[in-house]
Amino acid sequence: MSFNAPARYFDGKTSAAQNVTVIIDDRDIILCKDGNLGDAFATLSRRDLLLCEKPHANSPLRLRRFRDDGMRIVFAKEDATTVGGILCQGPVPVAVDEASGRAITRLTAGIIGFTALVGLIIWLAVPIAAQIFADLYPKQSEIAMGKSARDQILYTLGKLDDDFEVCEPTDQAYDAVDKIITQLGTNTPLGYDYEVTFVRSDIPNALALPGGQILVFSALTDIMDSPEAFTGVLAHEIGHSEMRHGLRNLFANSAITQLIRLISGGAMIFPAELALKQGYTRGMEREADAFALDSMQRANIRTTDTAILFAKLRDMMEKDHGGLDLPEMLSSHPDMNARITLFENATATGTVQIDAAEWQSLKTVCDDESDG
Repeated sequence: MSFNAPARYFDGKTSAAQNVTVIIDDRDIILCKDGNLGDAFATLSRRDLLLCEKPHANSPLRLRRFRDDGMRIVFAKEDATTVGGILCQGPVPVAVDEASGRAITRLTAGIIGFTALVGLIIWLAVPIAAQIFADLYPKQSEIAMGKSARDQILYTLGKLDDDFEVCEPTDQAYDAVDKIITQLGTNTPLGYDYEVTFVRSDIPNALALPGGQILVFSALTDIMDSPEAFTGVLAHEIGHSEMRHGLRNLFANSAITQLIRLISGGAMIFPAELALKQGYTRGMEREADAFALDSMQRANIRTTDTAILFAKLRDMMEKDHGGLDLPEMLSSHPDMNARITLFENATATGTVQIDAAEWQSLKTVCDDESDG
């Protein structure tokens, strides 16, 4: 009695596969051209064959020669249980290659171990290497890179958002920014000539680019209650620039992406890339917070206003996420409640040395009546 089943045939000499029909009888299996039982091109004794694994309903079944020459006959998972049962019975049963299963287990364990080792190397070595490259990178090249990045970001945002617009501060607003930066740098010498660009956008954010370029979005200034809150944000972004986080992030992300693609055979593993990159960014955010706290306390500028601003941002984020607090691992920033506590507990009590009119010119820099 014989049984027929479709299969894929690999001859072991090339990577090409051939669709075949397999006739299984008591002592042999016969390979025929797909769908043509009268056109046999090979006959194999069941004594010379091994099953590569035990038959499972949810996985294909592979058949090979006892002396492995690379030849494989692969039955679809739909036929695996039936074909396996027939091959394992009869006058000449086909044995299962138990060593193959152990080899797969060892290979899987090896891949997991190697991946963990590479992940550890990425986690420990990439930040160090990125810091070295950033320290060696010429400052003038970094400044030019920052200006180019600013122009590209502004161009891209302008294309994506019809309401986006670069705002033109008044002379009074420019003077206010200069006074704040000067006050922050009184006891904390700064390494760049900072240029702050204000943009109209409904995103409550600020962004530091390499070389002293800072972008401030109008939705963020709209929810600020005081120049001290603005100063806290500005000090944080200055911290990113002073510690060359833009360069470090650029070098680190490039290295992480290439290493992950190397171990994955070129595949894009977005969750892994995201977790590693976000984790490194959180470290930068903590450093920038520490810089902001230190520089503001040295200049005797109170930080509680910044804590109030962070609380507003936290409430806005929770509302956007349906009341859920986004886990720190999935965020580019440290836990917001912890950041609020840090800025609440600082001891400085002084104010920023600008007057009410100058603060108003900053807060309304992107209002229609203030533009131009």
